[in-house]
Amino acid sequence: MTTTEDGSRPGPAADSRTLEEHLQNLRRVQLYMIRMDMPHPVDAPLDYLSRHLREHILWLEEQEENGVLFLSGANAAGDQWDGSGTAIVRAPSLEAAVAISDTEPFHREGLRTNTVHGWQLNEGTVRLSFSLLTDRFSLG
Repeated sequence: MTTTEDGSRPGPAADSRTLEEHLQNLRRVQLYMIRMDMPHPVDAPLDYLSRHLREHILWLEEQEENGVLFLSGANAAGDQWDGSGTAIVRAPSLEAAVAISDTEPFHREGLRTNTVHGWQLNEGTVRLSFSLLTDRFSLG
């Protein structure tokens, strides 16, 4: 990383790296995004999903414990949630990620429709690793 004399990072215009140098720094960690959408709008998504909610949470815990689940959460803006969600998973291939997606309880029961897309982790900052469901964390 390039820094100025005072230790700060120069702005984009002052960065002398070539495009190729920038591209070489991308991490290219292959992951897969599972988009979990409602097949139709519902007035009360939590009520609609509640019958299989415990099973869904247990599925998430299992994926997390097996090292498959990278990140997961509701597709929401504040308190506006339509019942959809997204999970980022580790898998050796798109086909393996689809097989994982097919075991998700809401999808398996026809309550949501899952679609899987490749997703590459290229950049960002990670300072803390924590498990939201089990309240475990580590610094690294």
